[in-house]
Amino acid sequence: MRIRLLVAVLVGAVASIVPVPMAWSAPATRLSVIDGAGAAGGEAIDFAATHLGLRWSGSDDSRVQVRWQVDGEWGEWDDAPVAHDLDDDANGLVYSGLLRVPGAERVQTRVVDGGARRVQVAAIDTEHGPRHLVRATPLTAAAAPGDPEGAPPQPAVVTRAQWGADESLRKGTPLYAPVTKLIVHHTVTDNADLDPAATIRAIYAFHTRVRGWDDIGYNFLVDAQGRVYEGRWARSYAPGEVPTGEDLERRGVVGAHAEGTNTGSAGIALLGDFTATLPTGAAMAGLESWLAWKAARNEIDPTGATPFKPADGGATRTFPNISGHRDVRPTDCPGDQLYAQLPALRQRVADTGASVRVARGYWIAGAAGAVHAIGAAPFLGDAQAARLTSPIRGMAPTPTQKGYWLLGGDGGIFAFGDAAFWGSTGAIKLNKPVVGMSSTPTGRGYWLVASDGGIFAFGDAAFWGSTGAIKLNKPVVGMAPTPTGRGYWLVASDGGIFAFGDARFAGSTGAISLNSPIAGMEPADDGDGYWLVARDGGVFAFDVLFDGSIPGLKLASYAGSAALRATPAGLGYYVVGADGGVFAFGQATFFGSKPGLSGASAAVDMAVYDVPVALG
Repeated sequence: MRIRLLVAVLVGAVASIVPVPMAWSAPATRLSVIDGAGAAGGEAIDFAATHLGLRWSGSDDSRVQVRWQVDGEWGEWDDAPVAHDLDDDANGLVYSGLLRVPGAERVQTRVVDGGARRVQVAAIDTEHGPRHLVRATPLTAAAAPGDPEGAPPQPAVVTRAQWGADESLRKGTPLYAPVTKLIVHHTVTDNADLDPAATIRAIYAFHTRVRGWDDIGYNFLVDAQGRVYEGRWARSYAPGEVPTGEDLERRGVVGAHAEGTNTGSAGIALLGDFTATLPTGAAMAGLESWLAWKAARNEIDPTGATPFKPADGGATRTFPNISGHRDVRPTDCPGDQLYAQLPALRQRVADTGASVRVARGYWIAGAAGAVHAIGAAPFLGDAQAARLTSPIRGMAPTPTQKGYWLLGGDGGIFAFGDAAFWGSTGAIKLNKPVVGMSSTPTGRGYWLVASDGGIFAFGDAAFWGSTGAIKLNKPVVGMAPTPTGRGYWLVASDGGIFAFGDARFAGSTGAISLNSPIAGMEPADDGDGYWLVARDGGVFAFDVLFDGSIPGLKLASYAGSAALRATPAGLGYYVVGADGGVFAFGQATFFGSKPGLSGASAAVDMAVYDVPVALG
């Protein structure tokens, strides 16, 4: 029995633009699944095949061999190499890598040992199918927006259109997640590949029509000449835009390359089999350039090994941020020879981006005036020795992050580092206690907010309005400024939002019955949305990414949340508990915590430290 597929492929030639930008398409991909190849004499293929792939039931320890006939002559028996990237343990199916079989017209299989059953052959032709004229597509060259200043450049990428992807093969709706891990693979295909694009088309057809995936499994691929190819479809790109493998919020499209770690990682595969053969220098250079760009873009430490929590709720594991497939799953991938190169590769990637590195950490402020510096965040002083007339209620970093202010409940201000004192309400008789503060964009002023929504503006902070004269349902618990400093939001404990100046109202929980009162808010870096955090650690995201919450962790006990603070790119956030515990979500990196705080020493706020540091 055969299952046949004829696929029409539209592709622009990788060539310079001509006055009439037309080119021949890539050949249509043909695929036939053959069941009877184990019989004497094998089974005929209906077309001249370019690639063969096998599938069988049983163990990957089985030794299955295949041979093929060209012009009436049988070749030697070859072992079918197992492709662990395609493992299907749930159904007990094993898949091979693709073999190059130019002009194969007949195929035969045999099981040498291991008890493999129901061996099938997928015969694929990506070179001899019909072509037709299509509009030519030039190579893209525009750099991806949003890369850090001084970061390694994005390498050129051969787009899906340019390597001949038939977009009708993919199905489903893509999923996206912040990328925190980069995983290296090999495709278990021929090393001396004269037509890499044809092989990628074959992999694409094998993954979608035989393995049954929605799209090609890898996010990107690299050939022996070091060219980088777009893998899994992420979105439609603007003319001239280099594919990033991300949506417009810079979340990576979820691939199918490393079971259990697909969500939150990006997989890149070198074309070839590196079990016993070294990759070419050009291939390693292409891999390195992509890793350096992707690591810098996603603030991934190339030589680090950070905790990773699987999206399926499995146990958190720690493994290298740049990993081989075998680091996350029992497999031989990416081959012994490539895997042995990874330690040096990680260091080269780190060195590529080493002109500027980012020092990261955070500060935790305690009610008694203590400041706990964690990670690379420097300790710049605290108010423990001061005669506090009211407990500390919050803290705010300066724009340079070389200083911070602590705020007392009476509006007293304590300035450290390059933070300047611009005034306070410490000597003013207040109607209600002060509950929060925010710096202006220049750091030459700040706002204080009281629980009745009264606003006190100091330095270059402008007054944009308040709720001081409004009868509130619940008290105000915090504030956040817009990026311009020409507006701010106030948040009440019922999640009611009050927007002033150029602050945009994106939603609230004011009409929702909450399990726990709101403790504070955090704006997106671009001011287009915000997060609210409740005392029980529940997180409410309005026009920003939701990356998880404390109730979702199902903790046996929890002291209550003090604050939520986002990473600079808005691709993750931290929630700090009153006991000093810190929980990192999305791309936020956990650097440590200060457990055991309580009572007069309880944590009340935190500030994120994220500062580029020039090296050399």
